[in-house]
Amino acid sequence: MARADLLKKLFSSFKQDDKEMFYTVATEIIEDEKKKNHGILADDLKLILNGNYQTKKTNMLSSGTPKDKDRDMSLVEIMYPEKYFSDLIVSDEKIAQLEQIIKEFNNWDVLVSNGVFPIRRALFYGPPGCGKTLAAQTLAGEIGIPMMYVRFDALISSYLGETASNIRKIFDYAKNDSWLIFFDEFDAIGRSRNDSTEHGEIKRVVNAFLQQIDNFKGRSLIIAATNFEQSLDYAIWRRFDETIRFDMPSNEEKIKLFNLKMNRFKGPAHVFEQYLNELEAFSHSDIEKVCQIIMKRCILEGKNIYTKNDIEYAVEKQKKNVSLRKTQY
Repeated sequence: MARADLLKKLFSSFKQDDKEMFYTVATEIIEDEKKKNHGILADDLKLILNGNYQTKKTNMLSSGTPKDKDRDMSLVEIMYPEKYFSDLIVSDEKIAQLEQIIKEFNNWDVLVSNGVFPIRRALFYGPPGCGKTLAAQTLAGEIGIPMMYVRFDALISSYLGETASNIRKIFDYAKNDSWLIFFDEFDAIGRSRNDSTEHGEIKRVVNAFLQQIDNFKGRSLIIAATNFEQSLDYAIWRRFDETIRFDMPSNEEKIKLFNLKMNRFKGPAHVFEQYLNELEAFSHSDIEKVCQIIMKRCILEGKNIYTKNDIEYAVEKQKKNVSLRKTQY
């Protein structure tokens, strides 16, 4: 975070409409971020100042990313999530935990200079569709760092030893800048080494991940997410500074999420509450899909007001999807 004196100067120059001073102070802030090893943030601020930020986001971020050598596939996707706490409907306890991660990350130097490290590694676990990925995006958005989304379709290789090599490439790529490194479906590489059904390769993969995460000194936040926490290796759990469980939404959270997603349209929102007893098995993702069904009906019918019938149709349709999902798993 920029020094307080520079921020005061920046705001003062804007208020006084002193463009020359504004650019001078902005340049000082960029140089200050470079000194703190915030290379990506410094580059982004410079691009914003010069009006070239969107060009970078769309054309430059994917260049030079690590690849699986045999399939020539990029191991990661780089993105700038524009998600914030206002987009996240979870309990106050979860918000407090996420805010603490942000507070510690933003005060990295203060903590390290006093002999302690901020939260650098967090595990998000719980049922699918309950906000783990969105929470990771929110952290990146609130902190203001890019997300490095690890692609498991590219990471897991059929060649002996190549998966471990791919893991190493990701951490080598990340070490020189600040990122939120997101390992989704983490159980794919963090599976217990005591599982008798697994072959020797998974043990090498887990060992490789443990080695890389122990040796990684980059100024980044590592987030891993899994729907199958019970399958993770015990040693993996111990490597995380924070573990956060994401549960199915409460009725109150379902109502909040419905209202948030439907705020572009008018309609009898209170009708949705009448169906709550039928939505016990609905995750956050299921509520969003209900809203998407309603919105698409409205758009295709050329209306901006949804009706009770629209809500009923969407709920019944998603209930069938949830029921089908249960039979498959």
